[in-house]
Amino acid sequence: QQFDLENIRVRSLNSIRTMDLILTILIGFIAMLSEKRNTTKLSLWISKLAKRIYDIPNFDYYAIADGIFEILKKSCTGIKSFLNSNIKFKRSQQPNLFSLQQC
Repeated sequence: QQFDLENIRVRSLNSIRTMDLILTILIGFIAMLSEKRNTTKLSLWISKLAKRIYDIPNFDYYAIADGIFEILKKSCTGIKSFLNSNIKFKRSQQPNLFSLQQC
């Protein structure tokens, strides 16, 4: 609900799988940061970026998610700049109607 996954618009099944993988990794990262609340500089910095009016409660999952959103909102390059271009991705098994030859 926090990440609004229902409103992602992509053109291929492979893109949906990639977005789901990135979101799953991000949720795990946020959970790990929530466990180490106020012990690492990164979690303190992200909590400060969340810009909460009141003090952050013991359950700070949403505050960390909002802080990461504020960080990524300022990125103008897109997700491809974060990925290593040397990685070879498995080709999608979804049929492409435009690449089929006419009989």
